[in-house]
Formats: sequence, C-alpha cells, structure tokens
Amino acid sequence: MPRSLASLCASVCSLILIACSNGNIDTAEPSEESDTPVEIESSTDFSTNTDNGSTSASESAQVNVGEIDSSTSGSNGSTKDSESASEGIARNDNVNYLVESLPLVDSQLFAECFIDTFAAETGLAYYDLFPYLDFVIVNGASEENLGLEYFLAVNASLTACDGFLSQDDVQRVAEIIEETESEYEALPILVGDEQAGIFYYVENPDPEWGEIYFETVGNGPIKVIMSDIFGYETSETHGHRVKDTFLTFAQNDNFTLFTTDGGSGTSFEAIHTNEPVIISASAHLVTDPFEIGDVYYLEVENLKATNALYLSSLENAGIHGDPELGVYPYPHAGNAYVIENDPDAMKQTIFIAWYHDFAEEWGSESSVDTRRGAVDLHGGFVQRNLEDIVFVQIPTDYPSSDTSHATPIAASWAVDVVAQNPNASAEELKQLLLAETISVDVTVEDLYYDEAAGSLSDESAYISYSEIMTVNILPAR
Repeated sequence: MPRSLASLCASVCSLILIACSNGNIDTAEPSEESDTPVEIESSTDFSTNTDNGSTSASESAQVNVGEIDSSTSGSNGSTKDSESASEGIARNDNVNYLVESLPLVDSQLFAECFIDTFAAETGLAYYDLFPYLDFVIVNGASEENLGLEYFLAVNASLTACDGFLSQDDVQRVAEIIEETESEYEALPILVGDEQAGIFYYVENPDPEWGEIYFETVGNGPIKVIMSDIFGYETSETHGHRVKDTFLTFAQNDNFTLFTTDGGSGTSFEAIHTNEPVIISASAHLVTDPFEIGDVYYLEVENLKATNALYLSSLENAGIHGDPELGVYPYPHAGNAYVIENDPDAMKQTIFIAWYHDFAEEWGSESSVDTRRGAVDLHGGFVQRNLEDIVFVQIPTDYPSSDTSHATPIAASWAVDVVAQNPNASAEELKQLLLAETISVDVTVEDLYYDEAAGSLSDESAYISYSEIMTVNILPAR
C-alpha cells in the first residue's frame, strides 16, 4: 500500500503495538493479548515529502503550529488566519495521502468527502487527523482495534461518501479500510525449544522481520542461554562473536547453548524450566541511559521467577559521565540499578568486568602494576557492589577484551560448577562460582568523555581515570 510519509512509524508505532498486541521485544517483550480498544495519541512529528513534492500533513501542521504560537502576541485576526492556513494545508495533505493510498479510478472527490466527514464525526482538527487516518488505512477499522467511537466515525464517513465511488471501487475501499483478514492478524509464533523449556512467543510477528533467530549448539544436559544480536544473514554479529568466545573457553561438551536474538530480558522470559540455567548476558535493553523505566522492573521480576544464574556484563549504553561533575549514566543493563536494590534478584546475579595480567608479557612478577581491569564504574555502582562483581581474566593474546567477552568466559566456568552441583539453586550456584575467585588488588581503569574538550571522535576529549581496588578475580584456566 503506498505511503507518502516515510517516518510514519515514529508517530504510530506505539499505536500499532497496542492495537495488535501488548508485546514488547528487546525493546519489545511479548505479553497477553488485550481486547481493550486502542487509544490513539495524535502527533505532528511524522514528516517527509510526498512523491510529487508536496508537504505532508504532519510537516505542515508542525510548522504552522509554531506559527500559531508565535502569533499570540498579535491580533486575534492574525491568529485565526494562521490557524485557518494550517488547517487548510493539513486538510489537503490528508486528502492527498488518502488518494495515494486507495487504488481507485477517481478517488479525489471521495477522499475530500471522507476526510471532511471523518473530521466532523471525530471533532478532530485536520492536523490531528493523520494518525487515525493512517492507522485505518494500514490496519483496517474495527471496534476492537479502533474503539467504538472512531469505528462508528469511519462507518459514518464511508456511508456519507460512497456516492462518489463506482460499484467496483466500493468493494476496493471496503477491502482496504474496513477490517479484513490480513497479515496484520498473524498468529503468535513460538521461538525456541518447548521441550527443553527454553522458548517464548512473539505476538503478531511482522513478515518483514523474516525468520526469527534461534539456534542451539550441543546437546548436553546443562542449559546456557544467550540473547544477543544475532541474524541468519551473517555470522559477523556481536552475538556470533560472543558465542564463539563461550565455545572457545568451554572445557567440555556437557552443555546445550541456546542462542536467540534479543537482550537479557529475552533470556529471562524464555526460561520455562526449574532446572538450573546459566544466562550469559552481553546485550541489554537500553531505553534512556539516564532513566530507569518500568520495563526494567518487569524484567527483574521475570528473572526472579527462574532458577537461573544471571551473569551480566557491566558496560554502559555508550554515554560516559564526568567523575568531577558526578554525572553518570546507568549501567549497560538498565536493570542493574533495579537489581542492586532488590536483594532477591541480587542473590542470583553476578556482574561481570574484565582484566589482564601483563606480568608474563612484561617479563615481571605479577603485581598491582601489571594487573589492569577495565569497566565503566557508573558513578560508584562498581565500588558499592564489589562483592557481587567478578573481574574475569582474559588472556592477553585473545583478540576480544571487554566485558561482553568476559561474560561468556564466566559462563563457561559456571557450566563446570553446575556439572558438579546439578541440583543447586541459582543462589547456591552464585556462591559456588564466587568461591572459584581469588581476591586481588587491581588497577581498575575507566574512560570518561568530556564534551567540552572535543567531539566523540576526538581522542583528546577522553579522560582516563584509575583506582586501585580489591576485587574478585576469576583467573584464566
């Protein structure tokens, strides 16, 4: 179906998610369907130009709303003129969008009638009408997905304007605007291995996503789950590289590794077994790095419902703070701050940092000067939680050195711990893995970006920071 607005998803994404499912995967996790009618919020932030170069409804509305606001200090007549011009442009753009979206013989008069009637029936201004119009064209109109008020408005508009349509066009409009069986009503699909108890459902999958990634490696009894950036099209994703690290450092083949596309929250949701499970989490949902959203609390509740040892990398969302100003983002996994304040969740969680011991490479004895750890300190998060953080030693000749790869190395250790303690709870597994560590003084290093010193690509804009800490080390094997 033609679309004249390339960025319509920015305006109606939340609407379509609510209307078609209550899901949310990686940023959007699936949940139960709801029959609650959707509440559509109007927006004017979905602008591009149409193919013929005309300005879209949203662009016109956005510009002219600003003009209306700036004119309030003038006369009432000036304000009304500005409002009238804005409405006129928005009306024309809505009409043009409907014309382009309906493959009719002559849809101009029908489109004008429909837009005018729909605006009158709903009481919406023309520049607020577009989200509703677009939703109806894309999804169809029914009482369930649109709500009774707007569904009746669509029916009234169709009835009032069908005189402008030929008999063939009446049927075409009914197929496009009224509710029909379509790809938007796809059934939820199961992703994972139901027999193993590692699976989740995706509600109303979009065909454009293609096949949703899920693979297993091995067939051993110990379950390891890794949700990361995966895809069937290439083996060069972050997830594939992290998976290769786990397989490189695994000491035996008594595991089954379940890999799926998503963040750590996807792993929590996928666990439907009471057996011990190891979660190797090097990818996490990131919304606003300076805000803890409700989704993180939901993720942590899902974690606590499992018997899983959660190994979570401690990088951040890519925004560095200033140690002098006290400005820091939350950790790479936004749920880290939630877990920090949830004793039950902390009982089954270990946060992962990494370090090298350069003693052998430098030809010297191991000392504080040769042991270097690297982790984003997150404004005191690391210092406050050292007893729940493990610095994993990565060999100096291994090509990948960061917390993303330290985490699967820790998971390979945890496999051996589970093999020796197959009936242990997640809480017991945490203590058993911590018992494998040694306490060592390490120079912990961090790097902060100083916006005043230069751009993100300017190396001189990054400030090094280090501190000697006594940390838990998981030494190389």
